[in-house]
Amino acid sequence: MQLPLFLQEKVKELYKEIQGSKITDLQQNLTFKYKNQSGESKSLIENKSESLLYAISRMPATYAVVYTVLSQLAEQNLISDIETVLDVGSGTGAGYFAVKELDDSVNVSLLERDENMIESFRKLTDGEVAVKRFDLISDKIEETFDLVMTSYVLSEMKEQDRLNSVFKMLDATNKYLLIIDTGTPRVYENMMTIKREVIKKGYYIAAPCMTDKCALKNDYCQFFARVERSSLMKQAKSGELSYEDEKYFYLLIVKDEVQKDAERVIRRPVIKPNNIELLLCSKDGVLKKNFTKSNKEMFKKAKKSKINDII
Repeated sequence: MQLPLFLQEKVKELYKEIQGSKITDLQQNLTFKYKNQSGESKSLIENKSESLLYAISRMPATYAVVYTVLSQLAEQNLISDIETVLDVGSGTGAGYFAVKELDDSVNVSLLERDENMIESFRKLTDGEVAVKRFDLISDKIEETFDLVMTSYVLSEMKEQDRLNSVFKMLDATNKYLLIIDTGTPRVYENMMTIKREVIKKGYYIAAPCMTDKCALKNDYCQFFARVERSSLMKQAKSGELSYEDEKYFYLLIVKDEVQKDAERVIRRPVIKPNNIELLLCSKDGVLKKNFTKSNKEMFKKAKKSKINDII
């Protein structure tokens, strides 16, 4: 998956603004901060060059993940009839562009703490889309929306700030709260804490979990979105491959109970000549299932299945 063509051209224009900088040094510094300073409830983007580099190197992956998650949730009939969206911590606009690419009629409101990120987004939209300066920890959300979403924001917070922010966003949604973050063990642990706390308060997890109590032991879930790397991304990340698989995890939190009679694929299929083995998350916990050619329809479906598919 790539950014839409018009957005690729806009990103190229941003690149011109930092050509005089040492891009490799900027990227190494930014990577170090995200790996070592997240979880302190502070902004990790410190200047204009870093925000521009973020747009070049990170926005394509974030866009791909948000687009993938939203489109899959719609296909699985887990979200519908969305007219208003609030993107909290909108950054350089990956979530905004993903929503508008899926449905241009949706009204999207944007909240972002960092002025450098806001300025980079303004450049990408020629200043035609408003962003409100907003701190999720300290500020209040004044309106309600059909879908409130946040991506790659909560892992930057301390635990109590993170939980307080989740309930603040739940107060601001009419239907759905979608949280997306990196697919790492630490983030998964944070998400499971969020899951337990929202269930205690009477909310429900619509996806990806099919059971309230995770049965994985010394393990974690992660999903993948394949991102085609442009020449700019290769340069910004000092990478040679033409693609990358962005690992992520997400939670869709809802206010009304949902039926979970299906099973979700949480590992790549193990394909053998006459047998397909799937690891599935079900309402009864995590289980392995074998599909054989004796049931041709299910065998074919299992063979074609991908992580996060519903069986």
